[in-house]
Amino acid sequence: MALIVQRVGRRPVGIVFGFAAALAIGLAGYFHSMLLAGFPLFVVLIATSAFFVEGGMGSIAPYTIEQYGVRLGSRASGLGHAAAGVGKITGPLALVLIAGTGNLVRPQATAAAVFPALLLLALCMLAVAFGFIFLALETHGRAMAFGSEEEPAASQQPVTSAAG
Repeated sequence: MALIVQRVGRRPVGIVFGFAAALAIGLAGYFHSMLLAGFPLFVVLIATSAFFVEGGMGSIAPYTIEQYGVRLGSRASGLGHAAAGVGKITGPLALVLIAGTGNLVRPQATAAAVFPALLLLALCMLAVAFGFIFLALETHGRAMAFGSEEEPAASQQPVTSAAG
């Protein structure tokens, strides 16, 4: 994965991995009850989607630092991780609501809820792919800056007096 990113850049990898993960998750939902040579196709497609989701996340993690520079990038990266933490709470809640259960603490999953739930996750991965298409700037081949504070301002320069 790291070799691919170094050769083509983070933006194209994010686009391809976003669409591939969305496709694999959507197909896993659609074929959730199908067997392939006696093995559940659902497992194969979820494993495929996990490759693209986790590989894509490995590519995205350093992207904010590269995009915004070292000083501002650390804040942007922290904000991104905070948003991911919120998603770890709201995502399962959305899946519970899609499943149609009235009990948020102990939901009962049904086979009828598998396709809509995975369709929601596939749409989330499509949002990632379109985010890379329309919002992301390519950082491949650019020098990483320190941020807006890269050059000290004139007022921050030490004042020296000539004694004479």
